[in-house]
Amino acid sequence: METNTSERPVLTMKGSLGAAFASGNMVELWFQSPDGDSSDSQIFSLRCRTPEQAETVAALHRSKWGL
Repeated sequence: METNTSERPVLTMKGSLGAAFASGNMVELWFQSPDGDSSDSQIFSLRCRTPEQAETVAALHRSKWGL
């Protein structure tokens, strides 16, 4: 069974992705803290093979999260 999630709305809530951007061959994903106030965040870094791949990955996250 296949589930189509493309029509589901993205809801803003604690722990949601707030930013995704490429810096060189790295992607930074900034998430709102699920247990803190609005000034807290958690940052995850993903290493990519090339800067172009990093931008593609960041753009995909921005698209999927509605940023």
